Amino acid sequence: MIRLGIRDNVYMLWNRLGWVDLLRPMKGYENFTYEFLSSIVFTKDRMNFDNPDHRVYFRLMNIDYEMSLENFCNEMGFANAGFIHDSCNHDLRPEDYNPITFWQSITGLHQYNSRSNKASNIHNPVLRYLQRAMACTIWGRKEVGTTRTDELFMLWAMLKNRPVNTCFYLLDYLASVGAKSSARSEIVVGGIITFIARQFGVGEDQGLNRIEGNNRLNIETLIAMNFIKPHPSANITFELQINVPLCLIILPNPSRTNTEVEENLLYVGDAPQVQEEHNVEEEGANLHHHEEHHEYNAGENYNDNNNRWAWMQTEVERKSTEQQRQGVEISGLRNDVQRGNQVNDENNQMLRMMMQHFNLQGPPYGPQ
Repeated sequence: MIRLGIRDNVYMLWNRLGWVDLLRPMKGYENFTYEFLSSIVFTKDRMNFDNPDHRVYFRLMNIDYEMSLENFCNEMGFANAGFIHDSCNHDLRPEDYNPITFWQSITGLHQYNSRSNKASNIHNPVLRYLQRAMACTIWGRKEVGTTRTDELFMLWAMLKNRPVNTCFYLLDYLASVGAKSSARSEIVVGGIITFIARQFGVGEDQGLNRIEGNNRLNIETLIAMNFIKPHPSANITFELQINVPLCLIILPNPSRTNTEVEENLLYVGDAPQVQEEHNVEEEGANLHHHEEHHEYNAGENYNDNNNRWAWMQTEVERKSTEQQRQGVEISGLRNDVQRGNQVNDENNQMLRMMMQHFNLQGPPYGPQ
């Protein structure tokens, strides 16, 4: 996040829901995961709408836990308040939230499909990073390329600074994973269960058979996900992979990625967006590693000039390609005209031979 220039923005939005500790990288362990998923039961109180008594049951390290949602929230350090959504009961999301409208505001797409909304259509890299983080933790799954309706709502809640009952969503999803899991299922929620175990006093030193896998959304992972690609002009800059014609977003570039600016939610326009000049030292003021901070300052002017030069080269290549295409079309038209003239000459020659054969001096009919 530091290298992409989005760390402060991401942490600000995470803090609004109290998620900073929840989304830190954690290892998963088979004994925690299997025991929790095989025992979790989340019961929703659908009889008492005004003051529901949702309850959860699970087992950790051979200890049975049964408590209300409120008590679970207290143990986890989350507030027992905020919006929830239960498709089987009442829609408790705010009236001013419209998933179709919000999806259009961050993707520019008019079509909305809750089952196949691709995360790569989200323009702003801060929002895309937040979606990927949720898809690897709270809604952990093997395929993270689509955006769940719950993830979309969370993005909206972060941007609007609206409270959300995190534990309700967390328990609801983990209970569904536990109900669907089988012996051949691949574990994709181990880290989040390690976090729950830790909150209930179970340390990682009690974990057995650590689940191997990548637990960091780092630069290498984001490149593999086609989230970004290295920019050819410098080693510390990256190009945002975005499906917008003639749009080039170079990262880091906080002035173009800051989600507090509404215009940064969509990247549209005829001209490519290039890295703007900004105070890199101020951007890296909260970095813990001085050597990384120094690397940013040393390359600021070099990167800025090279980004513009790379864009100019791209434009020249694009215009050259367009000119070549137009040249091919013009050449084709010229050939068509020449071919048409050749056909006319052949027709006239044939007509003259017929007139000579019949001893005619002009057309047999029509105007002279």
